[in-house]
Amino acid sequence: MNENLTEFEDLVKRLLLPDNTIRGKAEEQYYTYLTEDTDSCLKFLLSMLNFSENPEVIAISLVLLRRNVVSEFNPFWSKSSKETQNIIHQSLFEEYSKQKRFYFKKLIADILIAIDKKSMNENEEKKSIDNEEFLIFLFKAIENNSELELQTFMYIIKEMCTYNPQLLVTKVERLSELFSNCLSNEVNLNIRSVTVVTICSFIPLLENENQEEYNILIPLMIEVLWALIENGDEDLAENCLKSIVQLASRTIKPFKKQIKLILEHMLKINETENEKFEIDMSLKLLAVELLITFIETASGVVVETEGFLTRLIQCGIQLITNIDENEEIDDFDNTKEIIAEEISPVSKGESILDRISLQLGGEMIVKDIFKLIPDLLGSEFWNYRFAGLRTLEYISEGCRKTMLPELGNIVELVLPLLSDSNFRVCYQAVDTIQEFSVEFCPFLQSNYSNLILPKLIKLFDSNSYLMKANVCACLTKYLQKIANPEPIIDFIPDIMDNLLKVFENTNFNNQSKEELIIQEQAISTIAAMSIALKTDFLGYYDHIMKLSKAILKEATLDEQRLLCGKTIDCVALIGRATGHENFENDANEVMKIMIDSQENSEINSDDPKLPYILKAWAQIAVVLKEKFVPYLEVLMPLIWEQAGQQIDLIVVDELDTQAQEALIGREVIVFGDKLIGINTTVLISISKALELCYSLVHVLGHHFIQYVDKTLEIVLHLTPCIYDQKIRYYCSSLIPELFNSIIVALKLKTINNIDKNVLDHFFNESLKELYNAVMNEEKQDILSSQLEAISDLIEYYGKEGIDEQNIPIIIEVIVSEIKDSVQRRELLIQKTIEGEKYVDESGLSGDIILQQDLQEENEIFEALTQIISNLAQNCYQFFYPHFEKLIFPFFNILIKVGNHPINSQYSFSALSSIILYCEQNLFQFYWEIIKENALEWMQQTEQTGVIQAAAFAIGVCTQRAGSNQLFKKDAPEIAKFIIQALQTISELEIDEDVILAKEHLISALGKICFYHAQTVPFNELAPVWLQSLPIEQDHKEAQWSIKSLIKYIEDSNNVILGENNQNLAKIFQILTFSADTDLLNKEVDDQILKLFGQFKNEYQPNQIESLIQDFEQELKEKFVEIWEKL
Repeated sequence: MNENLTEFEDLVKRLLLPDNTIRGKAEEQYYTYLTEDTDSCLKFLLSMLNFSENPEVIAISLVLLRRNVVSEFNPFWSKSSKETQNIIHQSLFEEYSKQKRFYFKKLIADILIAIDKKSMNENEEKKSIDNEEFLIFLFKAIENNSELELQTFMYIIKEMCTYNPQLLVTKVERLSELFSNCLSNEVNLNIRSVTVVTICSFIPLLENENQEEYNILIPLMIEVLWALIENGDEDLAENCLKSIVQLASRTIKPFKKQIKLILEHMLKINETENEKFEIDMSLKLLAVELLITFIETASGVVVETEGFLTRLIQCGIQLITNIDENEEIDDFDNTKEIIAEEISPVSKGESILDRISLQLGGEMIVKDIFKLIPDLLGSEFWNYRFAGLRTLEYISEGCRKTMLPELGNIVELVLPLLSDSNFRVCYQAVDTIQEFSVEFCPFLQSNYSNLILPKLIKLFDSNSYLMKANVCACLTKYLQKIANPEPIIDFIPDIMDNLLKVFENTNFNNQSKEELIIQEQAISTIAAMSIALKTDFLGYYDHIMKLSKAILKEATLDEQRLLCGKTIDCVALIGRATGHENFENDANEVMKIMIDSQENSEINSDDPKLPYILKAWAQIAVVLKEKFVPYLEVLMPLIWEQAGQQIDLIVVDELDTQAQEALIGREVIVFGDKLIGINTTVLISISKALELCYSLVHVLGHHFIQYVDKTLEIVLHLTPCIYDQKIRYYCSSLIPELFNSIIVALKLKTINNIDKNVLDHFFNESLKELYNAVMNEEKQDILSSQLEAISDLIEYYGKEGIDEQNIPIIIEVIVSEIKDSVQRRELLIQKTIEGEKYVDESGLSGDIILQQDLQEENEIFEALTQIISNLAQNCYQFFYPHFEKLIFPFFNILIKVGNHPINSQYSFSALSSIILYCEQNLFQFYWEIIKENALEWMQQTEQTGVIQAAAFAIGVCTQRAGSNQLFKKDAPEIAKFIIQALQTISELEIDEDVILAKEHLISALGKICFYHAQTVPFNELAPVWLQSLPIEQDHKEAQWSIKSLIKYIEDSNNVILGENNQNLAKIFQILTFSADTDLLNKEVDDQILKLFGQFKNEYQPNQIESLIQDFEQELKEKFVEIWEKL
């Protein structure tokens, strides 16, 4: 046995050697042994703990043993016998108890954790709280209060928080007592620090009320932090503070009673200058992060803390003053590969100002900031002037509303710094104007162009290529946000002259880097100018088009690819801005250049011009429409090549540090004991190709038909892509567009008939991929697009296409997503109620994120109800039995008052779809449900969204009721409720929801009058309906109302016309408002004109003048214009 162990030890030693050849042979020998005799090999790995005297051999053996337990790729642990697993497991418990060295004890703990986790995963039916053996052992191990045992215990509990929280929660009292004891001053500082980290992992597992009880430990945790700082244990202090920050971002509960204490200590960390110890900048930045987190999660308490906001703002500005005058300025080189780097003090200062302004808004912080701004901008020190400008840049988004009235004064403060003697300050002043161009558009451009543009134009005289490039970048944003070009027209010649000078005497075969960078920015500015000026740009059209063609033909070097890409984009944008007639001839030549370039050079996924080329193709397609089709022959192979690329992955072992060097520059995800590095450049290239493909199919429709098959093959393959959500989004958007192009082509007979089996296969494969995508999707915005795709597929295939066999899979999607969406909404609402907020990786504040999440859930529910509507319309007989059994029970609950209004709103919508197509014998059943719940919701006048949906449902029932006696009996009462609701809603503050609710109530009342005039008091109700018109927003209801009104007039209805035609002025007002708008289709518009023509023949001009005398001026002018054309 010992001989075998000696040989095995020698093998492990060779695994550690630096010589690649020797180590490679040893690895091959090890894996052969592991494969052929797994049990013995695993036992030998454990035996090294006691047999070997070499610490490195012991360590790597334990690491290899753990790897064999956790590996998903080579599951040797699972292949070993149960006997071997039990022997190793028990031996590890014994070795853990005996081990006196923390490093080895921790390695043994890692293996025990892995086995415990594995055991839970393999026995899913076994409750996690039954898996107590490991925890019981751990509690017993710390009974002697050994520092080593306590330190390792805390480490293991922290890990258990991630995989067996249910079990730990059952031991909350015992753990809480232990945590408190381990934080006391008498305990070793290492134990205290790991206890802080463990507490931060444990608290989020608890119910909210239990979390709050931990507030008594917060001061002790802060004491530990200071002890570590004063002791010089920077790494441990950073780890503790990082854990506290992560806890604060997950839950505010344990901090609520201690926030003021923490605020003071975190500011103290940033403000402390101590001779005895120096606080590391990384720790200061973490303290700042905690402060910002509290602003985003507990803004009320923070704002009430006297002096805190002022100190935090000063802290942020002070961090920005750390800017190094010699620090390299961004040289606009977008081709550089950016590797993740440490957050700098400057970027953290910017983050403070940006995030607190977004969270608190201008009313809370602008006053404090503007006490500092004049002194900062007027400072003799360049870095303070720089910090003042950067502060204005970063608060402008969050403080827009407060800063806008003072924008003139702010611009006057900034303008002098566009001529500052310090280059960094001047450069930053341009950046600040650029940000203002975005945040204060179009107000800035409309009112201050005469002050800003001369200053920017003068900077073209700078000797710095970076300054010129930055001015171009600023002008690009400035021009992109122009609403009306009039304020800038006088400056266009000077701007254009300076832009064109950039390109003078350029030798594209020998171009300097500096010249290239300026030109890359200048061509984008020209493109933005064309969009701003539209047809006013035609004076420059010939010159710019000639220049663009020259660039595309002559700039052929690798480093000029970005310039070419931006030039292609510029040409396409000019084409859109100036119109088809001006652009068509040049488009053909430009397209030929693009095609020749594409065929003569290989375009890789990381080619900087590729995104611009793809975008330009789409822009040109929009201009040329069906005339673009001949170019698809060349373009589609490029798109297929880009979209069909193999996703570039590297998989390495989490312990193989040497191999991990290959992950640099890649996005890394963890999978078991492996690290997966993804080349995001390839993912971006694929998503861009799909985006272009979507644009082409959307624009060209059935003209795309011959490219559908190959495109669909690629799209279906990419639909489940787990690595990129944009790819999943464009796949789900493309599937129904591709399907519809076939359907439309068949209807227009532009292709021969396709066998239904082929269409069925297309539909079934698409539905299957979308089904799998929906069931695995975690991003709500992508999920809604996938559901919309299913809905569109059903709509496009129509009644003649969908078979009964398709229904179950769609029903499963609907039922699953209704359940999940309701649960997610409840969780989000609970967070809102509790004031529990959070921040995502983009830095958006909790309130914004919660609202976005709730909106995404609304979109999911809307897509689900649209699927139901399309199923009811196109395959009711197949669909209804499933609906009645599996879906209706949900809506029957969710529609009732007491549920979340959104759930009820979409329940009304779903049931309306069924009522539209159900048999008459089912109508009464659904009418009773609609009536009961609609009347209750109409009394909840603040819930305008639900009232809108309820009114729509009543309108649908009214149209479908026919001779139903129950409805006839209920109609007068319903009409009464509608009028009451109308009166109440009319008193609410106007917003879009109020308007739509009101319009649906008006329409519902109108339908009761129209379809059941004999049942209700028509003489009383019809005038109310008439006086409530016109409908201004909802297209369908506006169209129905106008058609009904015209019918009444054609029938000479005395109630509608009024005695002696006294309602004619109101009728003219309604018809005039609605005519020639996107509310009505051409057929209804023509009916209005015909009706007006009849009135013109019957009435004298003075009578008409009398009818419109009280019209508002704009409406009167519109009426006169219509009347004169008759």
